[in-house]
Amino acid sequence: MPEADETLDRIAARSAFFRVGTGAVDDTWRPTSALRDPAVRDALVAATAERMGVTEARVAASTWFFGYVARLWSVTVGSLADAGRCVRLDPDELLWRDDSGVRLHLADPEFGDTATELLDFQIEPLVEAWSEVVAAGPLWGNTASALIGAGRMIGPEAEPHVAALLSDPRLADAVDPRTGRRRSCCLFYRTPAGGVCGDCVFPTPPEVRPTELA
Repeated sequence: MPEADETLDRIAARSAFFRVGTGAVDDTWRPTSALRDPAVRDALVAATAERMGVTEARVAASTWFFGYVARLWSVTVGSLADAGRCVRLDPDELLWRDDSGVRLHLADPEFGDTATELLDFQIEPLVEAWSEVVAAGPLWGNTASALIGAGRMIGPEAEPHVAALLSDPRLADAVDPRTGRRRSCCLFYRTPAGGVCGDCVFPTPPEVRPTELA
């Protein structure tokens, strides 16, 4: 049976979204549990807003959160597809650093018990902390959409794992199973680029008055 670090090495070949460093690191890395800290959250949101050219904190928060959970799902579903077991991404053990983009690291990777550990210990507490900036509905929508996206990147071998995870009550209502569309919007239409995602609840971008973005 493969070791967790061997699994991480294999899935990292897919893309940077699947990459997690391993081994000893210096103290510039922080546990991902720190992402729940309002000061850390607000600094990340402000930096993201500046980079995107948006004035609404909720838009920047949704964007950053989406990218982060996409990374988490890529590793979780990727390891399930590769080894039949998910690498544990415990928020006190999984480290992060912002080097013009979030990097992830596990000093001593190991396999977890079930994939729902990611929802229980990483994502649900983060939704609770970040819902002070953007509503929980879009954050859970981002979580479900990122899970589906990770599964598509991996391929057919990920489909049963994605389907099982989407049956979790926290995700079951986030996507319409008939249409594949989300039941909430990630707010991308409120960025200067505008537009809606392929699974957006809105078929076309809602009209945004200039005063709403001031």
